[in-house]
Amino acid sequence: MTTKKLPNFVIIGAAKSASTWLHLTIRQHPAIYMPEGETPFFEDAHYNESDLSGLYEAIDSAPPQAVIGIKCPNYLCIPECAPRLASHLPNARLIAILRNPVDRAVSQYYHLIRSGRLPMVPADVAFSRYLAGEFDPPYAKQQVLEFGLYARGITNHLKVFSRHQLLVMTDLELRTNHERVFKRACQFIGVADDFVPPNIAMPRNQGVYFSPFLSLIMRLNQRGLTFDAQTGLEHPRRSVSGWAMRQLAVLGSRMSAATRLFVRQQEPAVSANIRAGLLQYYLPDILQLQEMMQIDLAPWRSVRQA
Repeated sequence: MTTKKLPNFVIIGAAKSASTWLHLTIRQHPAIYMPEGETPFFEDAHYNESDLSGLYEAIDSAPPQAVIGIKCPNYLCIPECAPRLASHLPNARLIAILRNPVDRAVSQYYHLIRSGRLPMVPADVAFSRYLAGEFDPPYAKQQVLEFGLYARGITNHLKVFSRHQLLVMTDLELRTNHERVFKRACQFIGVADDFVPPNIAMPRNQGVYFSPFLSLIMRLNQRGLTFDAQTGLEHPRRSVSGWAMRQLAVLGSRMSAATRLFVRQQEPAVSANIRAGLLQYYLPDILQLQEMMQIDLAPWRSVRQA
């Protein structure tokens, strides 16, 4: 009986932290195969440990000699994912690329509005409620705030994986030298690091913060996606009209990005007071992460405007 190949490495996060950039650049490497989209197999609410068909299907097109990778940025901070990964991929290498958690939370908030999973409420109002422990819908707590508790997520993975199986990089490195970040990932995975992807440059921010665009894209995504009422995890509607709505939403995001130079309101409006509150929430985790990984996160420990 032929043994089916399993992923050699996993990009586990973090959400809204350039994991998509890392995915797109790594999958251009000639020795690597990664599916075009995310592979949410290990976070699936209907996960069945005895049925790997969904995982096999995701990587079915991999060439025989390819180093196989998958990416799902929610894996880092969903507690169930680490033991599931360890059960099926005990020798896999894990990559986490992390962003200032305050900036990540703001970006995630607007992302969830765009996808139709959060109501369109001014960010200061919403975050004031979150910091007071008021979450509506309930999954905003995990997806907006807790997905930025990186030390907690990494600790969870290190309970079932050894330290040498985990590579952690940050936005501080990415801003300094994104080619170096790519090379570090290649070295960690075990492929040649002399390959430079044609499209290695960081893409323009596709975030949408300007109300007219935001409202339009939210409505389109509500017609193109469904989402789990408990977890907030999204699923595409499997119909031609659903596909069309998602494509129009992508086009709207690109149009918004193209007009960013002319419409100043297209930046996330979050006050310094709210950023200070978010920093207070994240600071213990930042300090723990800094100690665990022996990395300098000083720029994360002060309030700044995005």
